Amino acid sequence: MEAISFTVDVEEWYHGLWPGSDKIVEEYYNYKVPKGTFIETLQRILEIFEKYRVYSTFFVLGETAEVSPEVIEKIYDLGHEIASHSYLHRDLTEISLTEFEKSEKQNRHLLEKITGETPKGFRAPLFKINREVLGSLERVGYSYDSSIVPSIRIPGWMGHYTAPLHAYRVGISKRFFAVPVAVFPYLRLPAGGGWFLRNFGVNYFKTAIRFLLRKKIHVVLYIHPLDVYSDVPRLRGIPFHVTRNCGEYSLKAIEHILETFNHCKKVSVQSMLAEVYGISL
Repeated sequence: MEAISFTVDVEEWYHGLWPGSDKIVEEYYNYKVPKGTFIETLQRILEIFEKYRVYSTFFVLGETAEVSPEVIEKIYDLGHEIASHSYLHRDLTEISLTEFEKSEKQNRHLLEKITGETPKGFRAPLFKINREVLGSLERVGYSYDSSIVPSIRIPGWMGHYTAPLHAYRVGISKRFFAVPVAVFPYLRLPAGGGWFLRNFGVNYFKTAIRFLLRKKIHVVLYIHPLDVYSDVPRLRGIPFHVTRNCGEYSLKAIEHILETFNHCKKVSVQSMLAEVYGISL
């Protein structure tokens, strides 16, 4: 079965900016950053998903869930999987494992309280993850992680060049799975979404997806509220390419991808593991 998981990272638009841009955003808003900017953009994404019968995984940041728990509940009620994007949008490799595990247990409980179901999946902010954090996720109780980008190293950002392109078992118990995000299989360049979709273009993505499907590799894509947010302010100190093609371009690109690969099943990551790999979490 050819399948695509078009996932969503639920966060404020400014969380998706360039790594290290936090101070620029805080100064722009006089240290009173807006909350709830993700709500309108999520609605537009949900409308497209409904149109193309897409069932997705939404990786939810805890602080956004607290702002609008009813939005997260609605997403779940529409049949999508709710997974964790950690509580705060920060580099998890720079904090202690004890601090991370304490915070993540709280976030897991929060999402369970909203949906009535314990989340099984996780994705790290900025795709910043290492072996130690993966081990922590298994201890906390998660069944899979979708933070690995098996690409060349992007300095200060992402890249696990030697990782497999398909889902694989990690950890001591062998019951925890890494579900990598899509890359161009030969070039090993990122092809999952976000900045790369907006700057490399939709045709590059279509080619990468075709190659992955020919190799019988399930495709994991992603989108952020930033990517479809049409009112992104131009902040001094943030390069132009960071917010290039946000808004209508990304929305049309999502639709174009879904139309092009209409024959593929559009499933959540959890369903993909069950239906494609025969793994019941």
